[in-house]
Amino acid sequence: MQAYTMLQALSKLGVRTASFCGGIFDNPSGKERIPNFDVQLQSDNNHPVRANIDTSANAQNPIRHFFFTGFHSTRWDDITSGESTKFLLHYVKLLRRFKPDLVIGYGTDALSRALWGEARLFGIPTAYLLCNANHLNYRFPQHDALLCDSQATSDYYRKKEGLTVHPIGNFINPAIVVAGERHPKTVTFINPSPQKGVAVVARLILMANRERPDLVFQVVESRQKFADVLRSLRAPGGKPGSAFKKATFKNLAVVPARYDVKPIYASTAVLIAPSLGFESWGRVASEAIMNGIPVLSSDSGGLPEAVGTAGITLEAPSECLGRTEAMLTLPSEASCRPWANALYRLVDERNSSLWQKRCQETAAQNTMRRCAMRLLTVLEPLLQRKAGDADFTRRGSIRFPNDPLP
Repeated sequence: MQAYTMLQALSKLGVRTASFCGGIFDNPSGKERIPNFDVQLQSDNNHPVRANIDTSANAQNPIRHFFFTGFHSTRWDDITSGESTKFLLHYVKLLRRFKPDLVIGYGTDALSRALWGEARLFGIPTAYLLCNANHLNYRFPQHDALLCDSQATSDYYRKKEGLTVHPIGNFINPAIVVAGERHPKTVTFINPSPQKGVAVVARLILMANRERPDLVFQVVESRQKFADVLRSLRAPGGKPGSAFKKATFKNLAVVPARYDVKPIYASTAVLIAPSLGFESWGRVASEAIMNGIPVLSSDSGGLPEAVGTAGITLEAPSECLGRTEAMLTLPSEASCRPWANALYRLVDERNSSLWQKRCQETAAQNTMRRCAMRLLTVLEPLLQRKAGDADFTRRGSIRFPNDPLP
C-alpha cells in the first residue's frame, strides 16, 4: 500500500511510473486489499504478463501496472525455481521497454536480489523502501538510496547498522480511507496479533466491560484470527492458554479483513494501537486521524510520529515487552490502568474542538504531496543521471533477439 500510493503521488506530480508484480503475499489476508483479486487473475490467464493503465491519480499521466500471471499460488513460500526464472525474464523485458531512470522496491530474498542486480547491470540506480525493523544484518549492497517512513526507523538503522536511511513519511491516499459519513460508536483495534498488542486490548475490553459497559469494541482481523490469539494468551508465568478461566467478552464485534476500510473508520470513535514490537510508523493510526479519530497508542518506534498531537501515547505494560512469550502475556489491571483511563478520556472527549483540531493538524503534516516532495528531494541526484536515456542494447544478463552479436 505504501509503494502503490507512492506511485499515485508521483503520477500526480508528472513523474512517469510503472509497477511490476505477481500477486504474491507473505500472508493470505494481503489479497483482501486488492478488490476482486481472484476474479481479475482468472479472467485472462493465457498471457504471461497483463498490463493495466491506472488513471486513478492522473488521467494525463497514468501508472502502468504489469502483472505476471505465471505463479501457481499466491503464497511466497510456494514460488518454484521455474516461476522465478520466468518472472525475472519478463522483468528484464520491462526494463528494456520502459527504460526507467530509477527502480524502487523492497525484498532481500534470492529472487529480489536478482531483480536488483539486473537493474544495476542496465546502469539504473535503485532505492530500497524500508517499512519495518526486520532488515538487520543486511548491508543493502545493490542500492543507491535507502528510504523509510519515520525518523524513528531512520535512527534505528543508523544506531544498529550505521546505515543512512532517509525518512519520507507514510504515503496514504485519503480517497480510499476517509469515510464520507461517520456514525462513530466503537473502539477499534486492527490486526489482532501479539506484536500489535492483542494482550493489552484483551485486558482493556475486560476492564471496560465492567467499568464502562457503554463502550463497544470492534476488532478487525488481518494476519491472525482474534479467537485463535485469545486461546494462546497466558497468565504471567503460565502456559499458553492459561490467561482466562471463565472470562467472557461482551460488547465486542469481530470483523474479517476487507479491502474497503471506510466502513471501519465510519463506525470508529477511538482507535487503539498498543503495539509491543517496533512499529515503523503505524499506518492505521494515520488513517484514523485522517477521519478525525483520536488514537491511543504505545510509544513504539514511529507511532508517536504517526499520532502526533492527535491522541495519547503511553508506555506498553512492562510484562508484555520482550519476546513473543511476553507479548502473549495478559497484563494486569494495574499495568493497564493508565491505558483504560486514557481510553475513557478519548471516548468522552473525541468530538471536542481540541481533538478535532489536532487530528486536522496532524493529518496535514503527512499528505501525499508532502511525502512525494520529501521523496523527490532524496531521489533528485539519482534521477539526474537519466539512466533511461542510455542504450540498453546488450545490457543485462539476458540476451534478446534484437541484441547485435559481438
